[in-house]
Amino acid sequence: MKITTRQKEFLQTLIDLYQQKGSPIHYSEVAKKMGVSKWTAYDMLQVLHKEGLLNVEYLIPESDNYKWGKLGRSTITFFPTKRGYSVSNLPQRKLSTKTAELNRLKKEIMQKFEKIKGKLNLKDLFKEALQTKSPLIFCACVLLILILLIKKITEGIAEIQLLSQVIPLDATNTYIELALIVFAGMCFGVLTKYINKIPNYVTGSNNNLDEYANYIQTYNQYVSQMDKEEQKSLLDFLKETLDEINKKKKT
Repeated sequence: MKITTRQKEFLQTLIDLYQQKGSPIHYSEVAKKMGVSKWTAYDMLQVLHKEGLLNVEYLIPESDNYKWGKLGRSTITFFPTKRGYSVSNLPQRKLSTKTAELNRLKKEIMQKFEKIKGKLNLKDLFKEALQTKSPLIFCACVLLILILLIKKITEGIAEIQLLSQVIPLDATNTYIELALIVFAGMCFGVLTKYINKIPNYVTGSNNNLDEYANYIQTYNQYVSQMDKEEQKSLLDFLKETLDEINKKKKT
């Protein structure tokens, strides 16, 4: 597809900032870099988004008045799509967030989950996801928290073992994306099945899973936009997490 020279400048600027920062970019950052007003940058990035060259992520700022189900006003940020990289003629460099960061995150969240037990506070567990550093981190957070929550409400690992059967031992690149999306969808199905056993501090007073549906929708979008290496990293993370949980139950 063809875009104007000016549009390409905005696209390339955003990609440069995204690769430096490793997380979605606010339009004010593009404005500052290019020496234009933030509204000019916002309008141009929205045009690029409508053309399928950028994707959007809504970040929810942490606040002292944080209440589950009442997250407050979100902030729109942008990151490039595969199509955006192609049109920009810039190489899609690998982001710094990889295995070490995923393992650190997993250890941190699992430790919190073990410590709080009956006093589960999803604000703490979702903190990393809500203030995401990258789509890969967001997706890893969502998967890990879904698994831990299912393990808790089902009081065992039978459901986890059934879910594990979705994960292929040797997946082709095409099936990796499908497996990641199907797994998250099945997790949501389990939460729906056991909704009466889920405490109010997880779903709100009305046993509403809308927030989870929103997270999974964003998760699916990110998985579809990942390159094959990132998808494989996420699948490896999922496999290792499931293996760890199954081994802990046996010991």
